[in-house]
Amino acid sequence: MNLSELVALSNDYGKNPDYVLAGGGNTSLKDEKEMYVKGSGTTLATITADGFVGMDRAKLDRMMAADYPQGDKEREAASLKDLMAARLPGFENQRPSVETTLHNLFPFRLILHVHPALVNGLTCGAGGEEIARELFPGECVWIPLSRPGYVLSVLCMEKLREYREQNGRDAQLLLLQNHGIFIAADTRGEIDQLMERVMTRLKGRLKRKPDFSAVPYDAEKTDALKRELAALYSQNAKAGFIANREVMSLLSSKHAFAPISAAFTPDHIVYCKAEFLYTESPDLMDVKFQDFELRYGYLPKIVCIKDIGAFVLSDTQKEIDTASLLFLDAVKVAVYSESFGGPLHMTPELIHFITNWEMEAYRQKVNKE
Repeated sequence: MNLSELVALSNDYGKNPDYVLAGGGNTSLKDEKEMYVKGSGTTLATITADGFVGMDRAKLDRMMAADYPQGDKEREAASLKDLMAARLPGFENQRPSVETTLHNLFPFRLILHVHPALVNGLTCGAGGEEIARELFPGECVWIPLSRPGYVLSVLCMEKLREYREQNGRDAQLLLLQNHGIFIAADTRGEIDQLMERVMTRLKGRLKRKPDFSAVPYDAEKTDALKRELAALYSQNAKAGFIANREVMSLLSSKHAFAPISAAFTPDHIVYCKAEFLYTESPDLMDVKFQDFELRYGYLPKIVCIKDIGAFVLSDTQKEIDTASLLFLDAVKVAVYSESFGGPLHMTPELIHFITNWEMEAYRQKVNKE
């Protein structure tokens, strides 16, 4: 199968930060028998034909009718085993996207799945489902909050079937609460038209946009805090710093911080951790780090200090840069969600599941390399 069309679609959207950040999102191309889907841990912006994994669609179809165990670990392990067994010959050393079975559900050639902040203002909005029906009447399927992986694929299969029975056609827009959007079509041109329609309607609903204009800060004090926080994080850690008008507004009080006090999407968990440390004073940071680790089981990757700014901690500059992008993405989602009923975070139960899910642990490991 010629993958040039798929590579171009992936690269074009992957290079646009309005649609894709870091390793987020995935794409696929299929015919009746085979599907080529983005490999886990690859990046849409730079992916080549070698980054896609060939899959046997008949085997993927059989997965959707399989009788897997009910327990989370047992079910995910069994479905992962079958997913790997569905790889075509020659792709045994590559791992397909966690959402491969979901891609296979659509009877369209091309699939684009991305997590734009503007879209997630809607999907992470308390009124998102109702507003989506107003903005896209009869055009989209809304998927309520769900565990990812096989459970999500089964739910999407049921919702897509319901849509087809009610409308006499297959859905091309799928909105997933606290996750992102799937767009399905037979041509690249139609993918672009559908995405433009979605973004235009969402922009027309916005009350305001995030204000990322610069603010003055005390460089000497900030540098001292960067050194202190990095030393608390690990022996070889580095620290980044973020301060702009929107961030400073969110850090102005514990109440103001609430919109970014928990994770909106799986990407935020993978790259920034599920919780940020917020404090109104930089004093006794060693104690605050210990308390945070005791509560959550890990050290804070993002430290937010009132009237100072946000600090991003990691052992590599690459991880700091990526976490900074995803932190600012969370800020954008929080602001956009104001236009869609206010911020709606992932549930603690789902955050716990994703934090401990093998699939996301693998993605995080690969993106560190």
